[in-house]
Amino acid sequence: MTPPELRALVSDSLALWGVAAAVRIAEDGVALIALDGTPLRVRPAPPEERPVRWWLERPGQNRPCTSVLGLLRGLRNAVGAGEAAAMADAPRRLRVAPGEG
Repeated sequence: MTPPELRALVSDSLALWGVAAAVRIAEDGVALIALDGTPLRVRPAPPEERPVRWWLERPGQNRPCTSVLGLLRGLRNAVGAGEAAAMADAPRRLRVAPGEG
């Protein structure tokens, strides 16, 4: 994924989550500021770090992401648009999962 494609993915995701943030291309990835003012950066992992595909970086923490889903989940939580926040403002969602026994 190229930096412009990554910027588009992150920008579209933030818009979907209702988070106003400017995403810019920075070096080999993208950068943005979370709602609490925390600077965030997403950069692709080099091939020798596979299965890690991206790194989600914030001050004092680098989170490896092995898939687009993992990247978006980590980013959603990092910008304060996690499920707990979404559930407070939205109706409950139906989850289908195997039951016990």
